[in-house]
Amino acid sequence: MWREIAERKQRAILEAIPAQWQGDWLQQMRDSGETNTNKFLDSVLPETEKAITHLTLVELQQKLAKGELSAVSVTEAYCHRAALAHQIVNCCSDIFFDEALARARALDEKNARGEKLGPLHGVPISLKDQVDLVGKDSTIGYCSLAEKPRRKNALIAEQLLEAGAVFYVKTAVPSSLMASETYSNLIGYTRNALHLEFSAGGSSGGEGSLIAAGASPCGLGTDIGGSIRIPSCFQGLYALKPANGRLSYMNVSNANSGQECVVSSIGPMARSLEDVKYVCKVLIDKEGWNWDPKVLAVPWREFPARKFVVGMWHACPELRPQPPIVRGLKETKDALEKAGHEVVDIELPVLLRALHTATKVYVADAGAEAFEECAKTGEPLIDAVKICVPWDTFEKPLTVTDWWELCNESNEIKQAFYEYWQKTTSITASGKPIDAIVCPIWPVPAVPQYGPSTENYTVPFNLFDCASVVVPVTTVDKNVDEKDPQFNPRNEAEEAVYKMYNLNLYHGLPVCLQVVTKKLEEEKALSIAEACDRAIKRFK
Repeated sequence: MWREIAERKQRAILEAIPAQWQGDWLQQMRDSGETNTNKFLDSVLPETEKAITHLTLVELQQKLAKGELSAVSVTEAYCHRAALAHQIVNCCSDIFFDEALARARALDEKNARGEKLGPLHGVPISLKDQVDLVGKDSTIGYCSLAEKPRRKNALIAEQLLEAGAVFYVKTAVPSSLMASETYSNLIGYTRNALHLEFSAGGSSGGEGSLIAAGASPCGLGTDIGGSIRIPSCFQGLYALKPANGRLSYMNVSNANSGQECVVSSIGPMARSLEDVKYVCKVLIDKEGWNWDPKVLAVPWREFPARKFVVGMWHACPELRPQPPIVRGLKETKDALEKAGHEVVDIELPVLLRALHTATKVYVADAGAEAFEECAKTGEPLIDAVKICVPWDTFEKPLTVTDWWELCNESNEIKQAFYEYWQKTTSITASGKPIDAIVCPIWPVPAVPQYGPSTENYTVPFNLFDCASVVVPVTTVDKNVDEKDPQFNPRNEAEEAVYKMYNLNLYHGLPVCLQVVTKKLEEEKALSIAEACDRAIKRFK
């Protein structure tokens, strides 16, 4: 049964692509010898479309507002590029170009009448599979949820539409969302847009690949254990994982909906930090707290640039990073210090406890929901989910009493983390706590297809409910980032990562770090990320 559903779904996606844009683009790219989808698309698309898709979202918005570009021309350029990108990296879960072009024409007519334009007037925005749209599936990667179109838009989708955005695709996710690699029985495998042999990351991997291919100026991802940060890290993007309650999750479909201990958040992913900040502000300015009781009434608060105190966390004791990440940390620290910021080295004593407790939260139902959804169509649970989530932690779902104890344990760890943060006054020159933590996202820049999974550097910050911004800081250099022959793996995970690090294969891939602040400090996180970005570009 599941195979027939998957075949229909995949066929429907391809049939939504105009015939003139269809072709064996993956084979053509492989025949060309190119491994970077963005570069390949630049070589085959018209110069006019390439020029449009190379603009940042903010640049695009300005040209649309001035009438220098039409919404139709911009939408056509992004639809064309997305069509080819999907046929190469398999990143889309729904394609609806005709609706997008109709919307773009209506926006152009509105502009011609001199009506007030929204801050995203005519800008194409892509959406992760989960974000409900009327008439479109939100499958969470399950065959059982395909062909069941939603009847209501997510509030965050409504906010984007009010701002003038154009929706044209939804993007692929792994089954159950609980995987750091994006593939499912329903859609298939999503490739990394910067190198076909690598994973796109997950669970917002389709979104990451589409944006990295230059086929979206900005999109929405979600993150409960690294699902915005990991795909962005693997593909050199900027992104924001907000704290829970800053942006609306209303009518965003989710796995294990109702689990309120370690909560998923939704945020923007883009190729420019300015674009991430711009879209975040647009959404917060919509005052979602007036409709969604889970959104906190915290308006946008511009955080001025100043000299910051940054805590540099170098390594998880269970999984040390490989040379490109180590160098990225050092170069970022050096650049920040040259720019006048204070950087102190820190440890996170509650890290492993947070990691293990969050994992127990994820599997509190002993995998009941995932197994039940798979059983509805007979589809097998994909290996990526089995690797990422230890479903056998509990023999059966937790009792209510056990769940309460787990929630209390989670709160105790959060309190210990905040107490540690405040005690950094003892190691800073100013005697004030650090403003942010800068640290890895993954122990290597990316993972080859079907590689090992780890969320040691991401999951704890979900339990702590921090804001986190992804910042690319450098690229792998085979002449510098040599494998350390003296590295002595201390466990199976370190050994797997060490063996996986092939310098020739990794050469040229982006190296990303995350800037982490406390809950509801998104503006501060973005400001410090901007400081990092400026310092790195200035002093590199």
